[in-house]
Amino acid sequence: MFSSNFKKATLSAIFVASLFYLAICLYYYLNQELIIFPASKIDPGTEINFELKHKEIFLATPDGARLNAVLFEAENPKGVVLHFHGNGENMLNMNYVAEPFILRNYSFLAMDYRSYGKSTGNLSEEKLYSDAALFMQYLEESGWSASDIIIYGRSIGTSIAIQLASKNTPRGLILYSPFYSLKSLVSEILPFIPVGVILKYPLDSAKYMSKVNCPVIMFHGDSDSVVPLSSAEKLSKIKGRLVIFKNGTHENLTNYPQFWSEVDNFLLGLK
Repeated sequence: MFSSNFKKATLSAIFVASLFYLAICLYYYLNQELIIFPASKIDPGTEINFELKHKEIFLATPDGARLNAVLFEAENPKGVVLHFHGNGENMLNMNYVAEPFILRNYSFLAMDYRSYGKSTGNLSEEKLYSDAALFMQYLEESGWSASDIIIYGRSIGTSIAIQLASKNTPRGLILYSPFYSLKSLVSEILPFIPVGVILKYPLDSAKYMSKVNCPVIMFHGDSDSVVPLSSAEKLSKIKGRLVIFKNGTHENLTNYPQFWSEVDNFLLGLK
């Protein structure tokens, strides 16, 4: 028989452990936007000035947000790339991302998510998708047809790119370090957290990938410590060609000459 003191101590330990567990869950619930979207701001008065020919764009959303983007303009464009960046980037990084496409005679439109750069507004998964659609609409109203537009997503931006492609018929879809879903990714990293209850951004790439109706190419490194290669491999079983880079990380894939030869072949093969 256990003594009453032992029972009390056991119940007390269970109570403390439960409080600690609830505190951890509450922390992740309340801070998930800061963790998933560690927004890097740009002072509204900062002049975005790149050597590449470009123009800065602001689009107003129905709920009153103001979204900032930069359109890099090729001289005789074969098409236009609509880009969704990773969670650690903003417009000040886009000159380097755009340049290789400009050299290939593709114009390049990059936008900042709400709370990033000069963009304003409150984040939600639905708003990320509707904001992406707003820039697709902007391109179409500027004279580009959907068949002229190549959607390009990097890391967290791949899920936004996939969802947008599933609702339209772009010329092609390029994905850098994509993942099956953020829910499954977080479940692997934090298996003790009830992700289905806590996570407000499931970002279910797989669900939307099944509805994509255009050519898809994916790039991933076998040494990516942020998004495991297995997540991209699982996604590629739904649709797309996956190119894997030996010793490739989450940051260095564009340093491989093969990355750009694969992009060139992909673009060349698009109808």
